[in-house]
Amino acid sequence: MRDPRDVPGYLAPVRQALTQPILMGGAPRSYAILNGTLAAIVAFAGAIVPGIILGIAGHVLGVFLARRDPDVIEVLKRAMRISGRLEC
Repeated sequence: MRDPRDVPGYLAPVRQALTQPILMGGAPRSYAILNGTLAAIVAFAGAIVPGIILGIAGHVLGVFLARRDPDVIEVLKRAMRISGRLEC
Protein backbone atom coordinates (compact mmCIF):
# COMPACT_ATOMS: atom_id res chain seq x y z
CA MET A 1 0.00 0.00 0.00
CA ARG A 2 1.32 3.38 -0.95
CA ASP A 3 -0.91 5.45 1.30
CA PRO A 4 -2.39 4.41 4.68
CA ARG A 5 -5.78 5.73 3.55
CA ASP A 6 -5.91 3.30 0.62
CA VAL A 7 -8.33 0.45 1.09
CA PRO A 8 -6.80 -2.88 0.01
CA GLY A 9 -8.47 -4.27 -3.08
CA TYR A 10 -9.98 -0.96 -4.20
CA LEU A 11 -7.06 0.49 -6.15
CA ALA A 12 -7.95 1.22 -9.76
CA PRO A 13 -5.40 2.96 -11.97
CA VAL A 14 -6.89 5.49 -14.37
CA ARG A 15 -5.11 6.40 -17.58
CA GLN A 16 -4.22 10.04 -18.01
CA ALA A 17 -5.98 10.16 -21.40
CA LEU A 18 -9.32 9.46 -19.71
CA THR A 19 -9.05 12.47 -17.42
CA GLN A 20 -7.94 15.11 -19.93
CA PRO A 21 -10.19 16.90 -22.43
CA ILE A 22 -10.03 16.00 -26.11
CA LEU A 23 -8.09 18.72 -27.93
CA MET A 24 -7.16 19.17 -31.59
CA GLY A 25 -4.02 21.25 -31.96
CA GLY A 26 -4.56 22.69 -28.48
CA ALA A 27 -8.16 23.83 -29.06
CA PRO A 28 -11.28 21.96 -27.91
CA ARG A 29 -12.28 19.35 -30.51
CA SER A 30 -15.80 20.61 -31.23
CA TYR A 31 -14.56 24.20 -31.52
CA ALA A 32 -11.70 23.22 -33.84
CA ILE A 33 -14.06 21.33 -36.16
CA LEU A 34 -16.53 24.22 -36.27
CA ASN A 35 -13.74 26.76 -36.83
CA GLY A 36 -12.18 24.70 -39.61
CA THR A 37 -15.54 24.24 -41.31
CA LEU A 38 -16.33 27.96 -41.22
CA ALA A 39 -12.86 28.87 -42.49
CA ALA A 40 -13.22 26.34 -45.34
CA ILE A 41 -16.62 27.76 -46.30
CA VAL A 42 -15.18 31.27 -46.50
CA ALA A 43 -12.09 30.07 -48.40
CA PHE A 44 -14.07 27.98 -50.92
CA ALA A 45 -16.53 30.83 -51.45
CA GLY A 46 -13.75 32.72 -53.18
CA ALA A 47 -12.07 34.62 -50.38
CA ILE A 48 -9.04 32.39 -49.84
CA VAL A 49 -6.85 34.80 -47.87
CA PRO A 50 -9.61 35.98 -45.49
CA GLY A 51 -10.62 32.34 -44.98
CA ILE A 52 -7.10 31.38 -43.99
CA ILE A 53 -6.80 34.41 -41.71
CA LEU A 54 -10.18 33.59 -40.13
CA GLY A 55 -9.10 29.99 -39.57
CA ILE A 56 -5.78 30.91 -37.98
CA ALA A 57 -7.25 33.66 -35.81
CA GLY A 58 -10.09 31.41 -34.68
CA HIS A 59 -7.71 28.60 -33.82
CA VAL A 60 -5.43 30.92 -31.84
CA LEU A 61 -8.48 32.13 -29.91
CA GLY A 62 -9.52 28.53 -29.22
CA VAL A 63 -6.06 27.60 -27.96
CA PHE A 64 -5.96 30.67 -25.73
CA LEU A 65 -9.36 29.85 -24.22
CA ALA A 66 -8.49 26.16 -23.77
CA ARG A 67 -5.32 27.02 -21.88
CA ARG A 68 -7.34 29.07 -19.42
CA ASP A 69 -10.13 26.48 -19.09
CA PRO A 70 -10.26 23.27 -21.16
CA ASP A 71 -14.05 23.05 -20.72
CA VAL A 72 -14.76 26.60 -21.91
CA ILE A 73 -16.88 25.51 -24.90
CA GLU A 74 -19.05 23.20 -22.76
CA VAL A 75 -19.53 26.01 -20.24
CA LEU A 76 -20.53 28.46 -22.98
CA LYS A 77 -22.99 25.97 -24.50
CA ARG A 78 -24.59 25.40 -21.11
CA ALA A 79 -24.72 29.15 -20.36
CA MET A 80 -26.47 29.87 -23.67
CA ARG A 81 -29.32 27.48 -22.72
CA ILE A 82 -30.25 29.55 -19.66
CA SER A 83 -33.36 31.51 -20.67
CA GLY A 84 -32.94 34.64 -18.50
CA ARG A 85 -29.25 35.22 -19.15
CA LEU A 86 -29.71 38.72 -20.57
CA GLU A 87 -32.14 40.00 -17.95
CA CYS A 88 -31.01 41.93 -14.89
